[in-house]
Amino acid sequence: MSADVVVVGSLNVDMVVNVKERPEWGETVLGHGFFTGNGGKGGNQAYAAAKLGASVAMLGCVGDDLFGKQLLEGLNEVGVDTSNIEKISGVSSGVAVISVNAEGENSIVVSPGANDHVTPEYVSKYEEVIRKAKLVMIQLEIPLETVIEVANIAHTYNVPVMLDPAPARKLPDELLKKVTYLVPNESELGVVADTKITDVESAKKASSWLLDRGVGTVFAKLGGKGVVVSREEDTFAVKPHAVDAVDTTAAGDAFAGALATALAGGKSLQEATEFANAVGALTVTKKGAQASMPTLEETNKLLGTGDNGQ
Repeated sequence: MSADVVVVGSLNVDMVVNVKERPEWGETVLGHGFFTGNGGKGGNQAYAAAKLGASVAMLGCVGDDLFGKQLLEGLNEVGVDTSNIEKISGVSSGVAVISVNAEGENSIVVSPGANDHVTPEYVSKYEEVIRKAKLVMIQLEIPLETVIEVANIAHTYNVPVMLDPAPARKLPDELLKKVTYLVPNESELGVVADTKITDVESAKKASSWLLDRGVGTVFAKLGGKGVVVSREEDTFAVKPHAVDAVDTTAAGDAFAGALATALAGGKSLQEATEFANAVGALTVTKKGAQASMPTLEETNKLLGTGDNGQ
């Protein structure tokens, strides 16, 4: 089965607890409202794109455990093709422990587990799946050498690559020059471009630095300052939506999944960014990762359009 959007990345079960403040080393704090949900940047992005109507296939690994079963079932519910996700025996599925404060900000500790088994050798078995895609999505919760291998395969077949550079790290030029769309938030942009981002102008300068290294288009997600989109031809900004933030978990993943859906569906850069911006905004208004992601109808209502974003 071929899919328009192929996501190669992480699959985690999120364990979320609400706290007033994070504990220091050796300190215990009381939390409340504990719940579990499906997550992982790869899984989140695949889920978001499929929920918004894209044809999506996921490449990744889970443990042969209850968490692995839960992750696969969650993706299947929204129509993601999970047939190439491999179960690794004797290894736990990936787990993320998430603390969320009263302002909706989060801190996350990730134990990769089976995600470390998403190797270049694993990916090379599914070269044909990548070749048939209209767009391939990758993140940095799997080994960097695997991310590079996916970019190399996609580049060979002229398949656009979207990279979400999180968790943030400096990236080799050999990878950057094969990235069609880079979708960092403010802090990630600063790490990847090795500079401090303080405002829209510094974001534009950092984006320009990345364009010089071969990135096609940079989508700088600046929170309350909106999204600044930079490419060689031009730069434009999309204003933020005013919403009440409850939990920022997976907002960036929802943005990326929506952006991929719109771009693979032939939308212009401007239209795709506005669509993704709306999806990201709606995601922060609910708790959880995949559970917080909006439907196409909810997104169109916020945009004031009957268009389907594809």
